[in-house]
Amino acid sequence: MNRRGFLRAVGATGMWLLLHRPAAAKPSRHQRGLELLRAAIAGRKVIRFRYQGLEREAEPHALGVVSGGRPAFFGWQTKGRSRTDPPPGWRTFVLSEIKELRGLKKPFAPRADYRPERSGLHEIETDVHAAR
Repeated sequence: MNRRGFLRAVGATGMWLLLHRPAAAKPSRHQRGLELLRAAIAGRKVIRFRYQGLEREAEPHALGVVSGGRPAFFGWQTKGRSRTDPPPGWRTFVLSEIKELRGLKKPFAPRADYRPERSGLHEIETDVHAAR
């Protein structure tokens, strides 16, 4: 193979690799949910989501895990419905049961009665006080 043939082969191989490289893995719905919650806690922004089939709005105060190592957040539910007590009130939400999670631009201030020990979270990854 002469020099020109070699350069063509290298160029063709490079082009093939460029066009056929595996796509970067898209983050899972679970991972996107965790990222959105971390950002909402750090930025102290209200979130909206569907939980147990009911639309809700909440101020997320802490992210951690509940029994079985399941990711969850603890927050003050401001709007929406609940199968137990009507809002407003403190609630712990398991991430796997959350649907249609989205962040809102509406800011909130940490509530004076926020007590991480009442959250039901066994381990806390971050909360509104650590995030600043």
